[in-house]
Amino acid sequence: MSIEQLKQEVASLDDRAQAELISYTLQLRYAHDADYGREVADRLNDADKSHWLTPEEFERRLGKT
Repeated sequence: MSIEQLKQEVASLDDRAQAELISYTLQLRYAHDADYGREVADRLNDADKSHWLTPEEFERRLGKT
């Protein structure tokens, strides 16, 4: 299957399926990147609440508000 065919197939997916595909491709992209894995783990384990986002700030940064 060509890239163009893949693009057409992805464009035909609903929003939920596209989001799932994005998540999957990001997992593939970073699966073997040890630096990225460490950075994600560090952020997830960050106990300093001043580094955390409120749900509202998170949505604002995503452009939802």
